[in-house]
Amino acid sequence: MKDKVIVFFTRIPTLGKTKTRLEPFLGQRSCVELQTAFIKDIYENIKNMGIDIIVNYSDHGDLEIFYDIFDEDVYFLKQEGKDLGEKMYNGISYSLKDYKKSVLIGSDLPLLGKEDIEMAFNILEDKDIAISPTYDGGYYLIGMKEACKDIFNMKYSTSSVFQETIGRIQAMGKSYGVGNIQLDIDDKNDFLKLYEILKGDKDIPCHNTRKFVYKIMEKCDENEQNPYRQYYTG
Repeated sequence: MKDKVIVFFTRIPTLGKTKTRLEPFLGQRSCVELQTAFIKDIYENIKNMGIDIIVNYSDHGDLEIFYDIFDEDVYFLKQEGKDLGEKMYNGISYSLKDYKKSVLIGSDLPLLGKEDIEMAFNILEDKDIAISPTYDGGYYLIGMKEACKDIFNMKYSTSSVFQETIGRIQAMGKSYGVGNIQLDIDDKNDFLKLYEILKGDKDIPCHNTRKFVYKIMEKCDENEQNPYRQYYTG
C-alpha cells in the first residue's frame, strides 16, 4: 500500500455548470475561463510534490478538457453519489483502498499552496483527520486515514459546515487537527477580495488566475460604461 494521495475534487468547466453564483457578474463563458484557471494553477502548485493525484471529476462535461491540463500520470475518477457529501466520501473511500493517507481538496482555491497540503499530511501523522477551513464557514480540505461516512452526512453550502463537521468528528471520538484557513471563490465579493490579494502580493504563484482577474478588472478601469465598473475597487 502506498503512503499518501491527493484527491482533487472538481467539476469539469462547463457552460451553465461552473461557478454559477458568479454568472450574474462574469457571464457563463468567463465563469468557465475562471474555473479553468483555478484548476490549472492548483495543479501547477501540487504536481511536483511527489504525491500521487486522483482527479475526482463531476459527471457532466467533456473529460477531454482535462487531458489538456493534467499530465498522463494523473488518475481520473468519476464522482459517484447522490449529493456532495456522498461524492466526497466515495472519493476518499476509493483512494484509501490503495493509500494509507488521503487528502481531498476543492478546486475554488487559486491561493492554495503546497504548504496547505503538507500541513494536512503532517497532521495525519498523529491524528485521524485533518480539516482546513474557509473564511465563509466551510472547509476546502479534509484528510483521513480511514473513511468516515457519518462525517459527510450533512447539509452543505451553509456558514456552519466547518463547525458542524468538527462536532461530528468529536462525537465519533476521532482525533483531528486544523490546517490553514483559505479563501474559496464562490461569488462576486470573493472575486473582488481575490483581486485585492493578488494586487497586494505579486509573488503568489497563480499565473492563470492572476491573468484572468486582471483582465476583468482592467476593463472596469478603462471603460466607465463597462458593467463591471460598479464593482471596481481600485
